[in-house]
Amino acid sequence: MRTINPTCPKCIGNFSKVTNTKIADNSFLIRKRECFECGHSWFTAQLPETVVQTDSVVSRFAEGSLNPFLRDKIMPKEGTNA
Repeated sequence: MRTINPTCPKCIGNFSKVTNTKIADNSFLIRKRECFECGHSWFTAQLPETVVQTDSVVSRFAEGSLNPFLRDKIMPKEGTNA
């Protein structure tokens, strides 16, 4: 999972800290952030992660053909050095 540190809406600073986190009724994560550069506080929301069943995912190739998604083609099985 990648981490993105949101920019301050007041000074456009790139460094902030989370001062409070709560889970809303709809499973959103609500975070109160504080800018290290100007001290401004603001809130961010994170959507809940969604699990996708790989048997319902297909790959579309440039020529237009559709093939079932094969996880093993992009991620080696655990314990192998592929």
